[in-house]
Amino acid sequence: MTPATSAARLVLALLAAGVLACNAADATRDTGASGASGPPATRVRVQTEKVRLARIDASESVTGTIRAHHRATITAETQGQVLARKALPGSTVEAGGLLIELESARQVLEVRRTEAALGTAETVLRHAERELVRGEQLLQNKALSTQRLDDLRLAVDRARNEREVALVARDTARRSLADTRIRAPFAGSVDSLAVDVGDFVSIGTPVATLVDLSRVRIFGGVTAREAARLVPGMQAHIGVADLDGKVFEADLVSVARVAGSLDGTYEIELGMQNPGGLRDGMVASIELRDTNETESLLAPRGALLRRAGHPEVFVVQQGPQGKVARVRSVRTGRVDGEWIEVLEGLVTGDEVVFDGQFALQDGSSVVVDGASE
Repeated sequence: MTPATSAARLVLALLAAGVLACNAADATRDTGASGASGPPATRVRVQTEKVRLARIDASESVTGTIRAHHRATITAETQGQVLARKALPGSTVEAGGLLIELESARQVLEVRRTEAALGTAETVLRHAERELVRGEQLLQNKALSTQRLDDLRLAVDRARNEREVALVARDTARRSLADTRIRAPFAGSVDSLAVDVGDFVSIGTPVATLVDLSRVRIFGGVTAREAARLVPGMQAHIGVADLDGKVFEADLVSVARVAGSLDGTYEIELGMQNPGGLRDGMVASIELRDTNETESLLAPRGALLRRAGHPEVFVVQQGPQGKVARVRSVRTGRVDGEWIEVLEGLVTGDEVVFDGQFALQDGSSVVVDGASE
């Protein structure tokens, strides 16, 4: 081997040793990098509130209309000419008070005629009864035939029937005479008069409108959920904007069981004494108060999410590596301000996220504001 060949082999050996050393150094760096831990996972900062038991204030406010306790359109029950208006619009009348007086000369004559006819019928009946008594005596003495006695009995029955017909005619005439004086069916105030002196009215002609505002009725409409919790006897607040927002107490009288065809709500009726100033047709705000003392499970309304139409919340739980948020499906009920009733899905003490939940997924790591790290 020549000196030149030996030198070339030595150079190649040195180059190979350098390459191996570099590869070993790179392998050492890679191994060290893979053995070190990666950067920590991102945690979402949230705010939470614990689910609690409390009595829910289920007050519901709806719009209603005030109506008079009684309101009636008075109509004529006989015909005749108006002689006098005995009450004026706005005046107060007692039950049976005179409103309108009609001409009654014909009715007076009819009463006299029917009373005379009744007197005649009674005379005929008395005569027939005497004849029957005489006939029965004659029959005992065999001085009268059975056929003749039957005729006498028939005459008595006919006379009694004629007397009844005359009696009905007399009472009808008296009623017609009484109807010429149109009276109030209940105590109240005259809202309007539809006739004037000299007008001719027929049976069924409206002559006056009467209202009783000593008490008032308030009508409104509620949803099916509200109707289910309402019970007659519950109290409500009635606010009237036309009376400078004054608020009164009223009692719930009834709740409809069939929804209205126009708006789908269930009609409610409330009643109260008129403290003064309430008029038929006024608009009122009805605030229904729930007297149920049972406590309900409440969660913040802000915690509620809807995904695919189903209500959900994020509940914070302690995991091996810290706190995590878990999705929980819930069923909700009534609303009380910033709180909502939870019927299923949560228990007392559950910690739900009400701020920051839109950045969460099931199992996300979280940091709770105000909690120790």
